[in-house]
Amino acid sequence: MVPELPPVDMFVTTADPILEPPILTINTVISLLAADYPAEKLACYISDDGCSPLTFYSLIEASKFAKIWLPFCRKYNIQVKAPFRYFSGEDMSFAANSFEFQQESTIMKVTKIKSHILLRNLS
Repeated sequence: MVPELPPVDMFVTTADPILEPPILTINTVISLLAADYPAEKLACYISDDGCSPLTFYSLIEASKFAKIWLPFCRKYNIQVKAPFRYFSGEDMSFAANSFEFQQESTIMKVTKIKSHILLRNLS
């Protein structure tokens, strides 16, 4: 019998959107949320000491993206869950090459591009 997993709180800190671009913070948060851990036992907190509106709005967009990214990763057992790594094409070791996967993967890429353009316009 596997003992019950404890709740886990994760903290991501940032201070300056110039020195720490929001895209790095976003990728960190999404990667943490994509961890193979029960979602109801996982909490992620962001501390933005710079109180940057850019970071705030970037995280809002990231939450929209995460709503489709995380189920996509689970459905196709994507091992590289950090969006910047997945979309860089560096590690495409997963075996899901069905037509359905290709369609959803394309949708995921288009969604990421739209989010990236919106984030660029915010800065």
